[in-house]
Amino acid sequence: MFGGRTAVSADPTGWWAAAPPLGVLEYLDLDDDRPVRLKRRAAFASTLLAEDLGYRRLWIPEHHGTGVPSTNPALLAAVLASHTTRIRVGTAVNLARVRDPHLVAEDLVTAGSFAGDRLDVGFGRGDVSGPAATALAGLRKDDVATEAAIGTAVAALRGGCDWIDPLEVPCQMWMHGAGTRSAELAARWEFHYCHAMFFNPDLDACASTLARYRAGFPGGRTAVAVAVVANDDARTARTDGLRAGISVGCAGTARQCAATIEALLDGSGADEVVLTELSRDAGDHHRALRDIHAHVAGARRSACGGGPR
Repeated sequence: MFGGRTAVSADPTGWWAAAPPLGVLEYLDLDDDRPVRLKRRAAFASTLLAEDLGYRRLWIPEHHGTGVPSTNPALLAAVLASHTTRIRVGTAVNLARVRDPHLVAEDLVTAGSFAGDRLDVGFGRGDVSGPAATALAGLRKDDVATEAAIGTAVAALRGGCDWIDPLEVPCQMWMHGAGTRSAELAARWEFHYCHAMFFNPDLDACASTLARYRAGFPGGRTAVAVAVVANDDARTARTDGLRAGISVGCAGTARQCAATIEALLDGSGADEVVLTELSRDAGDHHRALRDIHAHVAGARRSACGGGPR
């Protein structure tokens, strides 16, 4: 349906190949006890830090509710891309179920103007919840219409229409999910696929889903998204890891979180892990991103006799 458009961008400097297989899912701080402006500032700083450290990707979710720092990921992708030069920036996800596909395409074309060939376009089949579910009820689509809307948005991105310019830069198309249907769609459409372990923490189910995806589209990239909390203080790590609706894969030291990431890479066969680090304190969060990256990068170098993996 959408085949042949998933190539990874060129890596003329070799940076991508040398970087550990890590990305960051930011703006997922849904805790209610701090002002949203502080969450956004901390997440913005995390983006700049992630690029400096050598994370490969920065992905941005979509949620709707009070205290939520990310309600329009395409808008944030444009902002963050304009402040970075190397890290890939993308949406994880655009909620096609409640979004107009033509307006989504317009927003992503705008983001592409700032991201260039670093843009990741990620779609999901998820829904909104809480008060937003009632307020947005008139926009909600069933599964068939949601999948059709993704097709409409992708067609507009690739070919434009009589009132939308096409995306003028190459991008990566991703499907995000936690079950087999999203993986099947990703394979059929020849999108890359990311499995959300923080919604479905069953590693066997993840590995099976990724295997089915690869069987349908052997040329696609795979990623696993996992939630972690890294803090040397065990009590703080446990407390920060208590998040409604999110399954935390590891709440421990940065070394323990890095070991969890390595185990996910080995157990799932994924090309990359995209982590969302949920420390409530901004300083703890930034320190965790730094330390986890250092441990994973060090493990990769050791495994390859000192060279990049």
